Amino acid sequence: MKRNPIGIETPLLFAIFLDLVGFGMTFPDVQLRAQQYGAPGWMIGAILASYYPVQMIASPRWGKLSDRIGRKPVLILCGLLSAASMVIYGLGNNLIAMVLSRIAAGFGAANVVIAQAYLSDAKEEKDRAAAQGRMSAAVSAGLVLGPVIGGFLAKAGGNFLLGMAAAAASGIGVLWILIAVPSQSAPDKRETGQKRVSVSLLKDYSALRRLFFIAVIGWFALACLEGTFGRLIQRTLGFGQLEFGLLLSLEALVAVIQGALYAPIAKQLEARALMSLSYLLQGLGLAFMPFAPSLVALAILSTLFGLGVGLATPTINGRASVLTPPARQGEVFGLLQSARAFGFLFGPILGGALFDAKAQAPYLMAGVCLLALAVWIYLSERHSHEHIHERMHHAHRHTHDERHQHEHAPGVDPTEPHVHEHEHEAVTHSHPHFPDLHHRHRHG
Repeated sequence: MKRNPIGIETPLLFAIFLDLVGFGMTFPDVQLRAQQYGAPGWMIGAILASYYPVQMIASPRWGKLSDRIGRKPVLILCGLLSAASMVIYGLGNNLIAMVLSRIAAGFGAANVVIAQAYLSDAKEEKDRAAAQGRMSAAVSAGLVLGPVIGGFLAKAGGNFLLGMAAAAASGIGVLWILIAVPSQSAPDKRETGQKRVSVSLLKDYSALRRLFFIAVIGWFALACLEGTFGRLIQRTLGFGQLEFGLLLSLEALVAVIQGALYAPIAKQLEARALMSLSYLLQGLGLAFMPFAPSLVALAILSTLFGLGVGLATPTINGRASVLTPPARQGEVFGLLQSARAFGFLFGPILGGALFDAKAQAPYLMAGVCLLALAVWIYLSERHSHEHIHERMHHAHRHTHDERHQHEHAPGVDPTEPHVHEHEHEAVTHSHPHFPDLHHRHRHG
């Protein structure tokens, strides 16, 4: 299904933006409110982590359901669950209510991955990474406004005002989906009708395994900081929810700008370089955060971190989409969100315990892990061995080499990168390559 990209994207991106505004409102409040209720660091981490096992179980199932019945009904259901989680947060005044709110939010957390699959259904392969960049920008835009609004509301009216406002934002997002987001027919039922476990994707497509390994390690490192940043700036600089919300919004704003500019950046850099750079920026930003002497220094480090996030998310999502058949797009995005949830399952508990021992410890650990991941991606992903390119007819960005010897329209310089429909003949050879669209094969 391919429609006008503006008609497809704009209503959907706005709906996701609204839902993420609501979700982001609680970010500045959860860890500091749990601390006020007497929770130690490991328990704050456990409360935050309670969201992720639910997400890990539910998201692939929502994704597979959307492959069968279409994306829009599942988007609506997830949005309602998200709004309900905010109502619970607003009405509760203890740690148990906070856990219940996080669990409900975990059940509704698949709305973003369903939206990603929706866009993938509507895009050609060459356009998917750019579309995922715009989706990442919409998510980040919601997280720009959400924490700022949440910081003000938490200070003005506590968790009740914050929770009700967040539920209203998510609820409006659901209404907008009902009214403005076009329905799509379900993908090819010949494939989606088959019974399969989502992890079979990792068996069927070997290049996905490496991608998921990178994603889990990166997310686990970041998860160690969940539940500690608000406590860090309170301890080192005396800041509260308002300043916490402003810093979170700055990071998200940088990610929005990065996401909006992702398409031209991706044309200049290959996926390996983008992922390596993204984790390098994240690692540098995080490792120096506990030593920042002022709000300005924290803002600079948050900018580095936001730039890294803005590069990593659409690169991983776009690459996963290209490596997966059209009828399993919902499944792969659900599995990606489960991989993220797996990374965040134990990270907050470990990070909270490390913070109680030494405030700088989780940041140094996360920074070192991400920097090591950046180096490993850059040095190890490109490889060479004898393999077969099957005959295929498609369009992709290329220059002339031994696999691209064909005629061009007048005015096209074959020595420069260009895109057009062309045919690859079947060939067996060895050359340095990455696991991408042209290299779907098994390795020793």
